[in-house]
Amino acid sequence: MKSYILSDLKRQVLARIKPTPQDREKIESHLRPILERINGMEYMIQGSFAKDTWLKGSSDVDVFILFDKESKNRMEEIVNELESKMSGYQTEKAYAEHPYLIVKDGFIEVDLVPAVKVESGDQIVTAVDRTPFHTRFVNSRLSDQQKDEVRVLKQFMKGIGVYGAEIKVMGFSGYICELLVANYGSFENVVEEASKWKPQVRIDLMGESKKNFDEPLVIVDPVDPKRNAAAAVSMKSLATFSFASKLFIEKPSLNFFFPPEVEGEPLGDIMIVEIKIEENVAKDVIWGQVVKTVERIRKELSNAGFRIIDVGAWEEGNIINIGIELEERKIGKYYKSQGPPFFIEGSLDFAKKNQYVWIGEDGRLYSVKERRFTDPEEIVKLSISIKVKHEINVKWMKEKGRGEVGSFMRKTPPWLR
Repeated sequence: MKSYILSDLKRQVLARIKPTPQDREKIESHLRPILERINGMEYMIQGSFAKDTWLKGSSDVDVFILFDKESKNRMEEIVNELESKMSGYQTEKAYAEHPYLIVKDGFIEVDLVPAVKVESGDQIVTAVDRTPFHTRFVNSRLSDQQKDEVRVLKQFMKGIGVYGAEIKVMGFSGYICELLVANYGSFENVVEEASKWKPQVRIDLMGESKKNFDEPLVIVDPVDPKRNAAAAVSMKSLATFSFASKLFIEKPSLNFFFPPEVEGEPLGDIMIVEIKIEENVAKDVIWGQVVKTVERIRKELSNAGFRIIDVGAWEEGNIINIGIELEERKIGKYYKSQGPPFFIEGSLDFAKKNQYVWIGEDGRLYSVKERRFTDPEEIVKLSISIKVKHEINVKWMKEKGRGEVGSFMRKTPPWLR
């Protein structure tokens, strides 16, 4: 990877993703009146905005409001109080480990998050209590130049589809990107090292943790050595990032950062299940159910005898799309069922319980059985495990598609070809 090519590429990327002073002032001008409403409370601005690793176009700001430990059981009451202070703004109560308040003002979205004030990251009462220590650590370890390296790494992760620790992605959070740059020093060093990764990968910036973890990527949280900060990263996301890093080193391209929209054509028979969500529910709640649905669809179709190429899911607004790609949608009414070898004690039971029984060349008993299901649509509809109010529509793809469905049909991401 020639350094002058990489330097020019990074300059082009930063020109598109690094916020200007005017961008910051625009956000702060909307943030100030909101903060005035909580004057008298102890609060801290957190997240990528506070660490100056945010990307242009991002308008989310996290404001943590600190309380003593005795307030842990008052979080609902505190959020209600915050909501009353934000009269006139568009607000939405949301839930993670405990409730918090989303305040919207035009293009900006401010999360007002109650947190317990603790002395160190390993003394937390709730998960969010670590965040101020994360901010402090990152700001103490990264130079202004390295914060730009984080921005480039975040955009690379976005471009290849692995940015975000939420269930929908199961990828790399912004904090993980910051820790990777803190550990390796620069974007190019991160991708160089990531190209060599073999699971399990373990990174311990402080060298203090003796705890064993099970996940494919372990990045020990420097503010809480008992925690794997990369626990959300799936094997698929780890593999995607490592493989993309190999290809990027071989042939750097803006396609890794800003992939063009692709077109795909149906290979095999492709069913698209559109699930319109009709309730306002947290994304992670919905996507937890989507992941279970995808796993169940794959299992039930396979058990029914269908040969599956791929099953995937993506969202468009309030619609969750599940794509199912089959070698063929039609399947025979009957199938061959394998029984035990002739010398096994249960062979007689198999012969008595089944019709059309014969002994194969291998000495096993076999029978012909009728399939319970031969319609994949019926199996898929029965496999949907979405608990919130929703509406389902099923269609079969017969023509080329673009966008997310195009990516599903094409399979190969633009950075891979």
